Amino acid sequence: MSNKLYLSGGLLVLSVSLCFGIVYAAPTVMQKRAATETKSTDIEQIETGQTGLGQNTGQPAPQYITSAISEEDELSLSEEEQTAQENTDQVEDVPIEQIRNFIETFQIIKDNYVDSLSNTELFENAMHGLAERLDPYSRYLDAEHYKQLLDFTEGQIAEPQLSLQFNADQQNWQLNKIVRNSDNYRQGLRDGQIVERINGVNIQPLDERSVQSMLTGTLGSTLSIRVKADDKVQTVDVVRDQQLNYDVEPFLTDDRILVIRIKAFQQDTTAQVQDIIKVYQQRTTIRGLLVDIRDNPGGLLSAAVDLADLFLEQGLIVTTKGRIDPPQKFQALPSQNPINYPIAILQNRFSASAAEVFSAALKEQNRALILGETSYGKGAIQKLFPLKQGALQLTVALYYTPQGHLIEGKGIEPNETLNISRSLTDQQILNQAVISFERSLVNRSSNP
Repeated sequence: MSNKLYLSGGLLVLSVSLCFGIVYAAPTVMQKRAATETKSTDIEQIETGQTGLGQNTGQPAPQYITSAISEEDELSLSEEEQTAQENTDQVEDVPIEQIRNFIETFQIIKDNYVDSLSNTELFENAMHGLAERLDPYSRYLDAEHYKQLLDFTEGQIAEPQLSLQFNADQQNWQLNKIVRNSDNYRQGLRDGQIVERINGVNIQPLDERSVQSMLTGTLGSTLSIRVKADDKVQTVDVVRDQQLNYDVEPFLTDDRILVIRIKAFQQDTTAQVQDIIKVYQQRTTIRGLLVDIRDNPGGLLSAAVDLADLFLEQGLIVTTKGRIDPPQKFQALPSQNPINYPIAILQNRFSASAAEVFSAALKEQNRALILGETSYGKGAIQKLFPLKQGALQLTVALYYTPQGHLIEGKGIEPNETLNISRSLTDQQILNQAVISFERSLVNRSSNP
């Protein structure tokens, strides 16, 4: 299995609540957009290098024979002496005392903890702690969560067979559309029950799109819903078993603004957008494109770069910088069939990761008007290291906008701030964006 480069979303819960998702770069797509000064072999080390346990990491082999031994002396050493020398030098790099301390701690917990724990459970806990103490995004993935992550990037997105509706009078979220005799019904869920939390997150202050985003995840994954009915509170695990067929949704406004909603950046996102534009081009004269990436948690970095390249004829899209590998720059390439429509991007505070790469590229190349709120601010890049069982998702670099700005912790500011609140319906928010976009089109035509 090839190694994959990831940009992880900030509040990702890998079951998968997908609040600010996970993003990887497919090598065949990314290599063709790498800056000309970057060697393809460097990119391959980042994206496709063998990095599993005990495999080649793309780094030079360690020089176990010390420089104090001359080449002539080295040749005279017997095979046994060389092996002994190598072993000695390797041992010097092993934190013996820390390992002893870990083993002692492991045994104390195993022998004395109130609940009986298997070796597997203890080691998995240790691996989680080892990764997750580094930063908010590095993590150990067991086999199940690793599969869910791969399913998401491949487009296996689903939601449970229920919906939530906000009760404006009671100021709470309530269950709706519970199917009689379904698994959810048999667990005691009923229409009208108050939902307090999803995956432990208080949803009372969230708007409709944010709540819907929390319901969405990988096909077959579960999420916990805390419901209240008749002063009794229960937490129920529900399965995302209703697959969503499209991560891109279009519609045309009366004023011929083509709105394209992108729920996540996945393998076929750019192809879907191209097909949508072609279909509507045959129907009418399009005045402009409004790309809606609200609550978009991210997805494939390669898809974000691909889509940005679709709308750019030249210029830098994104730069990645890490401690080990040299900076990587990804450029837009000229197209035989450029898409020259005016573009606006609608984002909110939950637009993250790959969505921010896309938004920043078009904003800083003066190709799109950014509307809405400042985005989440997620720019840490993870590399996925496959293990025998599961994988390690490790932060290895940060990404920078075309103008060299770090997005991590800052986000992409809009050109025009819009009111995006729970009190407004989805259509009202879109109407604001369309009006702002049309106003910019008028200004553009009067000031060419």
